[in-house]
Amino acid sequence: MPILAITNGFDNLPDAGLETRSYQILTGVTDRPDYFPTPKPTLAEMGDFVGNFFDALNACKDGDRLKIAIKKQKREELINALHLWSAYVLAQAAGDSVIAQSSNFKLRKVASPRPPITNPENFSIVAGPNPFELKGKLNPVAGAKGYIFQYATDAMMAAGNWQGVPTTTAKCVIGGLESGVVYNCRVAAIGPRNQIMYSDILRCRVA
Repeated sequence: MPILAITNGFDNLPDAGLETRSYQILTGVTDRPDYFPTPKPTLAEMGDFVGNFFDALNACKDGDRLKIAIKKQKREELINALHLWSAYVLAQAAGDSVIAQSSNFKLRKVASPRPPITNPENFSIVAGPNPFELKGKLNPVAGAKGYIFQYATDAMMAAGNWQGVPTTTAKCVIGGLESGVVYNCRVAAIGPRNQIMYSDILRCRVA
């Protein structure tokens, strides 16, 4: 079960936004006594925090400094109460996103695990543009972090002695090879959690 987290962000909300969000949350928790039977602060106390902020917000529209200071104080009290409720909601939800969302708190998006990569496809290898080179390419593999273009002579492959050129792109030029020698070539695609998937092995003679 995924670990739930609430994205409060109340401190960054404008007053009007906090007014709307706090009312939505109060309504959400009030409407689900089966999920949230004993919130702390209580429903009545949270209603007072919300109402006091609403009243202070409306009262300070004339620009009076004292009224603005009172509004700021009531805003801080409301935000502190909402933080307490967010912890309560998560505890009641116990990992159940349906319960948590019913409170009207906003949940942080749970990152989905990246799917495993597939075997590289359409790998091709030809003589390179210069002597002693081979040029390989393939279709990019979705989710791959990089590639290793590997090569080995028959004797090297029999001994499991593959040489490789790492790259972040789906194409590569392999240099420093022996003219006239046939090389076995393949590509290893590197995925999340160090997953490795190989292409087919192709043979190509170096010019």
